[in-house]
Amino acid sequence: MEDVKKRAAIVDTTVDLKHALEDVKGSIVIIGPHLQKDPYKVCQDLSLNYPASAILLVLNKQDIDYKKAMFSGALDILDIECEESELIESVQKAEEIVKLKVEGNLDLNDEGKKAKVVTVCSTKGGVGKTTISVNIAAALNKKNLKVAVLDLDLQFGDVSLLFDQQPSLTIYDWVKQSYENGDKSFKRYMTKHSSGVEILAAPTLPEFAEMITGEHIAYLIEAMKKEYDIIIIDTPPSFVETSLVALENSDDILLIVSMDLPALKNGKLAVETLNLLELKDKIKIILNRDTASDGITKEVVEEVLAMKIKGTIPSDYPTVISSVNRGTPFVTMAPRTPVAKSLMKISEQLVTAVPLESEKVEVKKNRRSLFKKKK
Repeated sequence: MEDVKKRAAIVDTTVDLKHALEDVKGSIVIIGPHLQKDPYKVCQDLSLNYPASAILLVLNKQDIDYKKAMFSGALDILDIECEESELIESVQKAEEIVKLKVEGNLDLNDEGKKAKVVTVCSTKGGVGKTTISVNIAAALNKKNLKVAVLDLDLQFGDVSLLFDQQPSLTIYDWVKQSYENGDKSFKRYMTKHSSGVEILAAPTLPEFAEMITGEHIAYLIEAMKKEYDIIIIDTPPSFVETSLVALENSDDILLIVSMDLPALKNGKLAVETLNLLELKDKIKIILNRDTASDGITKEVVEEVLAMKIKGTIPSDYPTVISSVNRGTPFVTMAPRTPVAKSLMKISEQLVTAVPLESEKVEVKKNRRSLFKKKK
């Protein structure tokens, strides 16, 4: 990737493009608006056959379909009339993802890989924990990573609802039918969303939660780590046995707080509890609904929690509630909104250990010159 700008090339046909991709381990592919074939079908074909590549779609405004782009495996989709800075930003993000795939711990060709486990938690309901979990999963899935979501809010989990799914099998069924019968295989109990994200749903009835123990969760996480690149675990607004096991087996813990006193009080208790469990180093504080609040600022939040804020999410009730009601993550439904961009940024931080801000890509000032128009 260090010499990406030295090896840049323009090709006329998909055949020529595939020949070019055969010679390199990881590539950034930009598909322009003058392709004679369906750009989404071409993108899907390339995503499946060249998983170490990152694909950007740059199309005419009337041809942009964000849902098709997500399903086709595109990293990003831009209007041909976009600002040059937007294109540069997308190419830089693509560099990070390709480098991660080729060299990092999430290399798609690494048979010995183990997924990164990220648990999203809070000790107060209503702070947006599940919405954040679902959108992080959708955001990471857009990067061609194999993503699973484990819903450990075992009494009242809503992960499936936010993905507009009605699973016929849940984690309760896995425990009763597979784990207790000795097979322990979990794959057929996963619900696959059309985007590619796979969900292990919470039980359909609250009383079934009592049948699921920490032992089940410890086994399940280890088994799932062999199948996925990223596992996102949503938890209830309390520390119970199953969620504590998830926290102990996590690489990162996203502690969600907001700018109100009850959330800060509970957030402080959560930090102190996790510190006692020697898990404080895994915590990343995420401030949700970041908006002006009387008497409470980001500095106050950091002072109360005695920890730095690692990510902020702006308040955008219309976008978020529309996303929830439609059952479509807002990073897919409204990717250009500030709230979606903030979740994308947080997602990138989860899979990129060191920001690559020093690695710049030279892009010609005339952005149309990147695409050779067919005669």
